[in-house]
Amino acid sequence: MGKTMMQSPEQMLNLLNDLVSIGSISLSEAEIQFPLRVEHHLKQIPYFSEKSSFITNHLTTDGRSFLTALYKHEEAVKTVVMISHFDVVNVEDYGDLKHLAFQPIELTEALFDRLEELPQDAREDLASKEWLFGRGTMDMKCGLVQHMSLLEKAATEQWKLNLLLLTVPDEEVNSVGMREAVPKLEEIANQHHLNYTLFLNSEPMFALEPQDKNFYFYTGTIGKIMPAALCFGKETHVGETLSGLNAAWMTSVLTQEVEWNEQLCETVNGQMSPPPTLLWQRDLKKDYTTQIPHRSVSLYNLLLMKRNAADVMEEIRGVAELAANKMEEFMKEKYRIFQLDESQLPTIRVLLYEELRAYACEKMGAEFITMLEQSVITQTIGDSREQSIQVVDQLAMLCQELGPMIVLFYAPPYYPAINTADNPIIQELSDSIIQYSSEAFGYELLPVEYFNGICDLSYAGLQGLLSDMNRYDTNLPGGKELYSIPFHEMAKLTAPVINVGPIGRDAHKKTERLHLPFAFKQLPKLLEHLLLTHKGQ
Repeated sequence: MGKTMMQSPEQMLNLLNDLVSIGSISLSEAEIQFPLRVEHHLKQIPYFSEKSSFITNHLTTDGRSFLTALYKHEEAVKTVVMISHFDVVNVEDYGDLKHLAFQPIELTEALFDRLEELPQDAREDLASKEWLFGRGTMDMKCGLVQHMSLLEKAATEQWKLNLLLLTVPDEEVNSVGMREAVPKLEEIANQHHLNYTLFLNSEPMFALEPQDKNFYFYTGTIGKIMPAALCFGKETHVGETLSGLNAAWMTSVLTQEVEWNEQLCETVNGQMSPPPTLLWQRDLKKDYTTQIPHRSVSLYNLLLMKRNAADVMEEIRGVAELAANKMEEFMKEKYRIFQLDESQLPTIRVLLYEELRAYACEKMGAEFITMLEQSVITQTIGDSREQSIQVVDQLAMLCQELGPMIVLFYAPPYYPAINTADNPIIQELSDSIIQYSSEAFGYELLPVEYFNGICDLSYAGLQGLLSDMNRYDTNLPGGKELYSIPFHEMAKLTAPVINVGPIGRDAHKKTERLHLPFAFKQLPKLLEHLLLTHKGQ
């Protein structure tokens, strides 16, 4: 082997520090610049200095970019796609140490003077001097370092296995990078005559419970979807509350039915998805007035295993109808107490967005509604969730005669669940790396069917019918112009997925940290074993 730059623990630690030093927070200027640094490092590898066209920065529609780097052996029949993301969450939680959040060595040293501020487990890890603290160290720039190292080793040793490195922005927000990379994967496969046989991600191991010290790898990833509801009541003055219907109250009743609802959880082979929770709830009044809020919105986080968008919408409709019945029973009781005419009791309608839109098109004309959606999307200041809310609100205002009502819709993002544990390739690889870890390192590596941190592997295939995915698009206000998922291209990706990554703790916290001995001494050997096993399968 000739001179290498990414193989020894010291080299990998230096590379990690360099990549972490670029504070590539989602939607920041540093996120835009980051792929250029990766490209710079990769072009130091002789293979890529000769084949520079095999490294490409691909622009996304919003001005960011994702990077691909291909090592290709003329005799190879298999191609492994190594997926990572390079964006990180913000660093506000670091407080007065924020200036060191992207300087891992300096931050780790500084924390020795702040021991009393750290939780007990972080204090113990710091004292061991085996952990590196800092934003992005474990989530997930260490994984990217591993992939860059593997690319260099494969090129240097001329492995008969093609490796395609793919590193993307925006995983922490909307996954623009991965969603736009999927169609590009098909182009690259056609251009270079590649057969994708495995998708490898190296997100860190996540504890399944507090103080969990087990070692995991994952054969799939949990899904995430955001069902949302616009509650449309009836306006009135606060001095005449019984003449109206408060939408903020309606939303609170609905949220009571969704929050921690075990009926909305899934269990697959003993692993249970976390229960749903409220992410956003507010009324849509612009200013303070003495008019009650008669439009209110809520967004819910729902995690998926086997279910898809079509399944969830039916479940949420059932929950919303139950909530509407409880609202009506409450109002009936109050009408009796206040001696009101019960024949005037309102009936609360539950509608899907696609049903509201169909009604609006019938009333106003499809062309008008399409133009309205487009104008809201282009004129609304805020992110895609705010835009989707405004579209629903505008249509509801046009169709007030349907009220009072609960309009159910989806807000971005959507990460479909994927699990390939039953794939023969994965079963053989799983057995191999479990045995290898036991013999080489003396620990038991445990398979988990669903990575519980949510990741871009969600888009590395499609589990479910395309017709079911259409249910997502039709209930997404603003449609594909606002937010699109390449379901058709995903359906063409049939290779299994696996996630084998470093040991880390406290992702998205100021105590985010990486276990160095495993990351740079054991994990590289484990990943090499995995790839070479796959080559020989």
